[in-house]
Amino acid sequence: MSFLAPKGTELVRLLGGGSVFEVALVREGDRELVCKRLVPLALAAREGRVAMVREARLLSMIEHPALPSLVRVGSDARGPFFLETFAAGTSVEALVRGWQERGARVPRSLVRHVAIEALGALAEIHALEGEAGPLDVVHGDLGPAHVLFGPLGEVRFVDLGAARFRGLEAELETDDRGTLPYAAPELVSGEAKPSQATDVYAMVATLLFLATGERLCEADTEAAMLAEVATRGIRRELVLAAEAFDAKEREALHEALDPDPSRRRVSARELCEVLAPVPRAPDLR
Repeated sequence: MSFLAPKGTELVRLLGGGSVFEVALVREGDRELVCKRLVPLALAAREGRVAMVREARLLSMIEHPALPSLVRVGSDARGPFFLETFAAGTSVEALVRGWQERGARVPRSLVRHVAIEALGALAEIHALEGEAGPLDVVHGDLGPAHVLFGPLGEVRFVDLGAARFRGLEAELETDDRGTLPYAAPELVSGEAKPSQATDVYAMVATLLFLATGERLCEADTEAAMLAEVATRGIRRELVLAAEAFDAKEREALHEALDPDPSRRRVSARELCEVLAPVPRAPDLR
C-alpha cells in the first residue's frame, strides 16, 4: 500500500517505517515536512494510538533545537497523521556503516564531537521546565537510528513515540522496552519504565557503538539478545577499545553502562562535563 500524503501536501519520498509508524517526507508549499502515520496493523492497536498521541503531545509542549517541532495533527481516509519539521542529517547507524564500508572506524574527532553534542542536548532536554516546574521529559527509545548528525554539526533526536513527560495520563502508559541492545537492562526486563536514567544508558550505548562499530551483544538472535541484555547488559568492556576517549572518560562511560542501575552514572550533564569540562572563571579577587 502506497503512502498517502495529507491533503495540501505532496509525497517527496519514504523515509522508513517500523511496527508502529510509516514515515515520509512531504512538501507543503515551499517547505519539506515529516509526515507520520500508523501502519495498518497499528491502526486498531492501543499501543500505536498511544505512541502517536504521546509524540504529538510532547512536541506540542516543548521547543528545543535538538527535537522536531509539531506542525499539525490531522486525520483522513487513511487514518490519523501528524506533520513535524524535517531534521536533515545522517543517523549514527548510517555514519558507522558508512565508515565501515571504507574499512575504518568513525574518526576520533567526529566521535568526540557527536558525544559532547548529544549528551549536552540530552541534558538540556531532561532539564526543560514549564510554568509548573520540571517537565521530566524522557525520550524513551534512544539508539543509533534515532540520533542524527546534522549538516552543520548539530545533533538531533527523532522518533519520540515512547516519550514520557510530567502529567502523562495513566491510559497513555505502555510497556515500552526500547531498542535492543541499547535499552537499559531494567527496561528490557520489565522492572522499570522509561526514565531519564534509561535515556542516559541508551545514549552511552549508542556512543559506544559510534566509537567502536562493534556488536554490543554476543547474542545473534532477538530472543537471545533480550535475555543477554536483561541479565547483564551489553559488552561494556568494549569501552576499553573506544580510542576516542581518554582513560578518565572511558571510566565514566563504563560506569554509565553498569547493568546495576544503583551503581550507574545517570546524569547526561555530568557525563558531558567529564568529556568537555567548562573552564572555571578566573578569580579576580
